[in-house]
Amino acid sequence: MISFFRRKSRVLVLDDDVSMQKLVSMLLKREGLKVDVVDHGKQAVEAVDRTSYDAILLDLMMPHEGGMTVISHLKEKNPELLKRVILLTATPKAVLKGIARDVAGVVRKPFKPEELVATVLDVLKR
Repeated sequence: MISFFRRKSRVLVLDDDVSMQKLVSMLLKREGLKVDVVDHGKQAVEAVDRTSYDAILLDLMMPHEGGMTVISHLKEKNPELLKRVILLTATPKAVLKGIARDVAGVVRKPFKPEELVATVLDVLKR
């Protein structure tokens, strides 16, 4: 049985890789979550400004505006929402040091499906 908080929770996924979008979306929808997917940082910023999200997954390594665009926007406009951001990245750990302290968690690519789901559910429980 899907718990109430999971059934009502909405997640935003920012990733420019279509296969990653499909995988993450499928895994989260299987848990009963509502999932919105965008492939550009500007789209993600527009989405967080108009919709209330319970968790946000951001890819950092993108050719144009990626997760850092969203993080910068949230720091300025909605710093409280940073506590619901999960970085979904293959970025080297040394690069992540300064960024990771501002967000709820990091899931390193390639990831195990259960790791991703557990991290998102943990953020939703907070």
